[in-house]
Amino acid sequence: MLRDLNVDGISPTDGRRIEVIANGLGLFHGAQLAIDTTIVCTLQRNGTARPRAAREDGRCLEVARTRKEETYPELAGDNGRARLVVFALEVGGRWSSEGIRFIRLLAKNRAKQEPVRLRVRAALAWQRRWCNILGIAAQRAIANSLLERGRASGAVGGVPTVHELLAERLGGEE
Repeated sequence: MLRDLNVDGISPTDGRRIEVIANGLGLFHGAQLAIDTTIVCTLQRNGTARPRAAREDGRCLEVARTRKEETYPELAGDNGRARLVVFALEVGGRWSSEGIRFIRLLAKNRAKQEPVRLRVRAALAWQRRWCNILGIAAQRAIANSLLERGRASGAVGGVPTVHELLAERLGGEE
């Protein structure tokens, strides 16, 4: 719940929800992250293209970001305490630049735990793994919505060691 964030001006009865609240990641100067996800389609319900979507790559993603800022004005901008991260995807596979940048920062931050010589490869391996997991989760969510099923399960296997992760990456390049 949005009210669970340590942000001024939010009523204890506020019913708005955020998909993920992350603390202690070491990103954005230690700000608490409110990560909201959205999947958008370039087509409207009647089958016509959304305004400017055919001419401007990522236009629907920009509109989604603006909509989230309007939904969560307490988190918009840089208020120092909490930061809104909008992880937006278009049906068809395009990711928002913010989502890509966020995954890169997460991977780089995670790789800091590894010896200096392994950091670049580990960061790339984490980034690749997380992009694959998120891509599959998005496809499942879209499929479930088309089949009118309930919420998609987000269960993912355990966390691999860096050795297993790098072995996955090296095995995938051959």
